[in-house]
Amino acid sequence: MEIVLLILKIIGIILLILLGLILLLVLLVVFYPVSYKLSASYKETIAAKVKVHWLFHLISVTLDYGEEGKKCILRILGIPLMDFLNPKPKKEKKKKSKKKKQKAQKTAKPQPQSTSQEMAAPRESRTGEQTAGAFASDVKAPEPEHGFKEENADEHSQETPPVKESRLKAFWDKIIHFPGRIEKLILNIFQKIKAIYEKGIDLKEKLEKWIEVLGRERTKLAIGKAKHHIIGILKHVMPKKWNAYMEIGFDDPAVTGKVMGYYWMFIGLWGEHFVCVPDFENKVFSGTVNAKGRIQVFKFLYVAYKFMFDKDLVYLRKINKEVNS
Repeated sequence: MEIVLLILKIIGIILLILLGLILLLVLLVVFYPVSYKLSASYKETIAAKVKVHWLFHLISVTLDYGEEGKKCILRILGIPLMDFLNPKPKKEKKKKSKKKKQKAQKTAKPQPQSTSQEMAAPRESRTGEQTAGAFASDVKAPEPEHGFKEENADEHSQETPPVKESRLKAFWDKIIHFPGRIEKLILNIFQKIKAIYEKGIDLKEKLEKWIEVLGRERTKLAIGKAKHHIIGILKHVMPKKWNAYMEIGFDDPAVTGKVMGYYWMFIGLWGEHFVCVPDFENKVFSGTVNAKGRIQVFKFLYVAYKFMFDKDLVYLRKINKEVNS
């Protein structure tokens, strides 16, 4: 009995350890952020590199684009495992071993040369007879030309009157059915105008319903909540640190001055993060961009929970059904 209890105790401890490891992994995935880093530059050619890593670079994915080509490499513990953009070609099937070839050669019995020569002679004679017979059958005696021309002339003279009659009949049928076609065309036009008018009435009614629904206080509160959560997600995804440097210059110095004027108009938005240097003498366009950020899965799960179970946001999803009903 004590041995059974000891075995059950060991099994319970192992299960608790496994559950603890699974819980720890889930918590790490939910709360530990995924970091990303972006660097790009342009000077005659574009070069860019994006690196995404998680849990102290335990798992990382690197996307590299440049003159050497495209690469997207998955690494675990710094060891490259695979390239998503350049997969390795499949290995060709191995050829048969030498032993199998030798066995196949042994099993094949050699044929005597005399038989092959005897068979070749009648084949040659047969082929000669066949080609001679085919040539004789293809050659035919020439037919007289006068009879051929007379028959064609007779057939042409017999076919022309029915063709003229059929054309006149088809033209007469078109004239008879022309008023009916015009009537169908007019009916189709009226039906389309009626359908457009009915759609216009439906659109007007829907527009009036949307104006009435959007004017409610509860709808305004729900839209405000949705905006708050969406803006929060965008801020969370955007890089926390970034900087950009650019050199510009155009053929006309006046154009360069105008561009720099727009740059100084919006300097309050990017401040020291974005530096633009003009070149009034040369035509230049080059620059670099660097950015870093973090993304947390918990933030997305929280917003998804709010959109699914918050009463105001659920009411916002039901507005479309209310208007279309």
